[in-house]
Amino acid sequence: MALSKQEIGATVLTVIAILLEIFVLVSGTGNAPVLRDVFFTEVTWSNKFTRMGLWGSCYGEINSGVKECSVPTAPFKWSEAEGLGIKLSVDLPDSIYLAILILYWIAFLATCLAMQATVFTFFKRLPEFILMLVSLMATGALFIIFIIVVVTAAKFKNAATGEDVSSSIGNGTWLVLGAMLASGLSTVWYTFNCLCRRNRTTAFDDLKA
Repeated sequence: MALSKQEIGATVLTVIAILLEIFVLVSGTGNAPVLRDVFFTEVTWSNKFTRMGLWGSCYGEINSGVKECSVPTAPFKWSEAEGLGIKLSVDLPDSIYLAILILYWIAFLATCLAMQATVFTFFKRLPEFILMLVSLMATGALFIIFIIVVVTAAKFKNAATGEDVSSSIGNGTWLVLGAMLASGLSTVWYTFNCLCRRNRTTAFDDLKA
């Protein structure tokens, strides 16, 4: 059974979304390549910096790089990030960090479900309708996470009263955006293929004709 361009494209995009989500999923979990290099935002003060990921922060000095990472916690509160030596105070509810964690797991599991359905159901009409729904769920969750992270990162520019603190958006935020776009495009293709696919004939049907 030949696959359409929409099915192939949706599958490739779903794989890309999963890979990007995995990179973010392991961010801030340890002082090792990739684990310490993917982060949502970086806050700097004097010669020190701390990078905040999904589970914790990695911190050090600008001239020498990352020295240590915090113990992974769930949910990880950015205001409790270590390494700067000053207290960060942000006008945000603690529940927002729990929301990021829950939404991210929803997005990740929904994308994995879409990938599993893609591989094992061979694009039958009903599974494609389910694919459309779960892919849309992942896209919506990733979109909300992206907005929350960007807004939170912006608030950290004034996170310490009387101190010259600066913040910047990290590569993990852009990975979330990339996963969201990949998931959104795959949702469009799943929807198009579900609604507009033509009935296929098998080789056996061709022999009977």
